[in-house]
Amino acid sequence: MHSLNLILRHFGYAAVAMFMVAEGCGIPVPAETMLVTAAAFASRGTLSVWYVGIAGALGGIVGGTAGYTIGARGGLPLLRRYGGKVGIDESKLQRGRDFFARRGLWAAFVGRFVAFLRLIVPMVAGVTHMPFARFSTANAVGAIVSAALYSFLGYQFGRDLHALKHHLLLSTAVLLALLFVALMVNRIRNSRRNASVLRRR
Repeated sequence: MHSLNLILRHFGYAAVAMFMVAEGCGIPVPAETMLVTAAAFASRGTLSVWYVGIAGALGGIVGGTAGYTIGARGGLPLLRRYGGKVGIDESKLQRGRDFFARRGLWAAFVGRFVAFLRLIVPMVAGVTHMPFARFSTANAVGAIVSAALYSFLGYQFGRDLHALKHHLLLSTAVLLALLFVALMVNRIRNSRRNASVLRRR
């Protein structure tokens, strides 16, 4: 936190944007914490919460687009060449394409709210060749909404960041649990559908 404070004091809004861009490119930096900390600075009059939110949203949009481009241009050849060594074959790539064809909008949107997903969703969307227009729409809306939400929370809890951190961790855990349940329900439904098709044959 001390390091983030120093970076913010020196670079201000540019630091928020660059952290969001770096995270979108798959670099594991504490972008969410940087955004919330900047909003906390705003609550003390050091920065403007509006500009913090704008910097976070623009950084998220640019970072997500960069991550998608990296995945689309370089990820697929690498996976086809080395994916077999880590259990990723052509059938799994096809399932990924099918998933992003069906759920890509929600995945790209929800991914903006979870740190781990912000790292991987843009690249996976690019690797699976999710239509760029669909990804861009979901990524932009998710980046704007999440930046506004975290800026608001950081501004409101600016004098008690430890409490805010607790609430963010709890909400992230709940969101991940809901995503896991949704994926399991979808998997069970698909299994039953496939079993029904096999019985008819």
